[in-house]
Amino acid sequence: MERNIQVNWEMITREARRRRKARGMTQLRLATLAKVSRSTVVRFELSSGDVQLSSALRILSVLDMVERKQEGNLLLINEEGTLVSPIVAMFAPNTGIGGAKESKRFANLAELALFLEELKIEPAAQRLAMADLERTKTAAIPNILLTMTELREHWPIQFPEKSIA
Repeated sequence: MERNIQVNWEMITREARRRRKARGMTQLRLATLAKVSRSTVVRFELSSGDVQLSSALRILSVLDMVERKQEGNLLLINEEGTLVSPIVAMFAPNTGIGGAKESKRFANLAELALFLEELKIEPAAQRLAMADLERTKTAAIPNILLTMTELREHWPIQFPEKSIA
């Protein structure tokens, strides 16, 4: 099935240039962080000449204009071991980002279940985690993918907005 997709490239490059300048970043610094040449950044910002999609995505990624997903494990702890006791959820990334694990608290399993649905955790993984929580007071849901927006929303201290200078 064919889809009609339109991209407002001028708006994208204007916003990228605005973000670069707002961060006090030179074109050379952006090029270095994006691992592209300075001339590529110039062509990108001026929308003149060809810029490979991979280069444009690296530039946009440095400027936080591409939503990236982080893979990791969701760690769950049932503090008192009952169906109505507080539960703590932490995200442990598979890479080194994120620093110390921040806790997100839920009053009970029902609240946790709503959270897992919001994160689009597979029902089978949810059932296994709930059973582990009831049996051993701990559970892990491995290899989940969350966007940086989701991570910042639920664990803002562990995943703060980054500032690049």
